[in-house]
Amino acid sequence: MARPLRIDYPGALHHVIVKGNNGINIYYDDADRSKFLDIFRSLIERYKFKIYAYCLMDNHTHLLIETGNISLSRLMREFLTGYVQYFNRRWNRKGHLLGDRYKSILVDKSAYLLTLQRYIHLNPVKAKMVEHPINYRWSSYKDYMGLESSFVEVDTILSYFNNSRKDFERFTIEGMKLSYELKPKKVQNYIVYGDENFVKNVLQKEKKERRSKRVKNITTEDVETFLKERYKFDIHTVKAWNRNKQISIASILLRERVHLIYRKISEILGISLLTVVRHSKGFGDTDRESLLEDFDKWLTERKE
Repeated sequence: MARPLRIDYPGALHHVIVKGNNGINIYYDDADRSKFLDIFRSLIERYKFKIYAYCLMDNHTHLLIETGNISLSRLMREFLTGYVQYFNRRWNRKGHLLGDRYKSILVDKSAYLLTLQRYIHLNPVKAKMVEHPINYRWSSYKDYMGLESSFVEVDTILSYFNNSRKDFERFTIEGMKLSYELKPKKVQNYIVYGDENFVKNVLQKEKKERRSKRVKNITTEDVETFLKERYKFDIHTVKAWNRNKQISIASILLRERVHLIYRKISEILGISLLTVVRHSKGFGDTDRESLLEDFDKWLTERKE
């Protein structure tokens, strides 16, 4: 069965779960837990992403991460490599410490931020390790209660409670009376805390960002290669074309993907300026959108 797809973009919120390989413990003592957090602290200082909550259990860890300009995959790769190397060196061991792939779930921040941090902080209570989250040393709950100050971003969540730690505590404790389970949903082929509209909006945003990045690097040569592969013609022999549609295709791609002015397009195609303008604007909206999507897909596959 194919693994669920992952979505990431600057500002995306992820519930990340790191598990030990085959359920083994990933910390042997408190020094390991401290090192785990120290590595994260150094990465936050370097890459400026945010952690809203964490909880270090024995054989797994929960993290609530909002990415910045560095992708989640790169961040986790650097972090996990550093921790595993430390752990194996310290305990003179070899082999896999962690599962083959950390789990990450995209989060609708506006709908799930509060309940998800509560779920994370109540993990030790659920496991019957403590009776109250304040008694568990290795979570960010003490940061929220003002008993510790680390790298955790607490202001955003506390602002929902008018910066009242008592109201925050009351909200958390109320969760002990509810079901501890907070189950994500599978929408399309994505695992998320959110609904269909959330995924749709995220995918649209991601598509626009990818297109924006590609547009900055698109060249006349890209268009020329696309036309040769898809339509078997050369933009330098445009005068030999007998079908106006082909002129329109070349004009639209050079205009809307390379962002050339009409005069430059007329020089490349060897046709008059008026002919370029007429064919660029005379293409139907549906055909135009289909052409641009086809080109974008082709370019993405080519450059990935």
